[in-house]
Amino acid sequence: MGNNENKEPMIFDIHVAEGSHYEVGKQRAITLKENYPEDVAYYISPIEGQDYISAATAHKRMMLIDKISPGFVDEVQGFADEVGTEPEKMICYANSYHNSQHCCQFAVLPSNTSDGHFYVGRSYEYFVRDERSLCITRVTGKPKHIGFSLQNAGRMDGINEYGLVVSMSSTAYLKPLAGDGCEFWVAIRAILDRCKDVYEAQCLLEEIPLCTNANFLVADAANHASVFEVASFSSDKKRMSVRKPFGGLLVATNHYVSHEMKEFDEPHFWHSEMRYSSVWNSLLRDAPHINDDKMRKLMSTPYPYGPCCHFYSSGMGTLRSMIFDVSEKKVKVSFGPPDLNPWYEVDMDAPIGLREIVCKYDNVEIEDPEQFWREMD
Repeated sequence: MGNNENKEPMIFDIHVAEGSHYEVGKQRAITLKENYPEDVAYYISPIEGQDYISAATAHKRMMLIDKISPGFVDEVQGFADEVGTEPEKMICYANSYHNSQHCCQFAVLPSNTSDGHFYVGRSYEYFVRDERSLCITRVTGKPKHIGFSLQNAGRMDGINEYGLVVSMSSTAYLKPLAGDGCEFWVAIRAILDRCKDVYEAQCLLEEIPLCTNANFLVADAANHASVFEVASFSSDKKRMSVRKPFGGLLVATNHYVSHEMKEFDEPHFWHSEMRYSSVWNSLLRDAPHINDDKMRKLMSTPYPYGPCCHFYSSGMGTLRSMIFDVSEKKVKVSFGPPDLNPWYEVDMDAPIGLREIVCKYDNVEIEDPEQFWREMD
């Protein structure tokens, strides 16, 4: 049954910026002031129900982030200067705790495709009220990249000019984070800015202090792919496991799969296993004849037979789907659920500016919520 009365519009923007990190931050702020002033208010406000973090705490986090992702702090400074606030008050420095987004991601190596291309698919499920900005970013001296923003300068996923793809899915939703370190959105921005291949991304993830519970899927133009399963439950219980493709396929949803991560995988939801199985079985059925059309068909298949979900009021609605052609260093995006919206090929060299896309979606109630949200040990 649908629940579509008075539903809020789902509008995405594609924002293109270039120059120094500081200039990119200023351009972003100018665009938001002119078009989305409510977003500016969010970025410069404290976390709801809390006060601003202290300047000392903010500066400590700035120093940490700047080591992990050089230029990130300059980008935030450019934004803050343009909107007339202190960078210490930017919410990105306060919001370092885990949010439980529900995602599906998978890699299909050329041995399973009819065109010899290497594909990565990515589906992102959450509430409608979320950041909905696809950023094409060309920072001087850094590889240009395309990716969806989180906390403004952070990234949730993306591809850079070397063909390096990175995305994530949340895990261990009830486990609190512990210790110092960066969240996934800082790590992903650092990977896109600093790395050319899976090996460099792994070295970076092993080097930097991470404080996140997540599956990172990373793929590169040399046909390498890995899922890095990361847990950060306490200062003495942090672990990262590396999972490689099996039979030329690799899938990750919202739970750990590696045997060595079992102690951290409690609990996870039934729907995560269902989405993992449906995607894995679909890929097995179509291999070795998978191509762009079959990728789009799979991404558009509704739950429980595919990853596309319409349960927005429950935080499980598909906000976007992405198909990365790693071989061609290109990406196609469906803004909103792909069974109701078209696919767009996004150009890394698009001209500077802003573009808006209005999406169709249906808000559907989960038929059996007890089973859907059943906690699996």
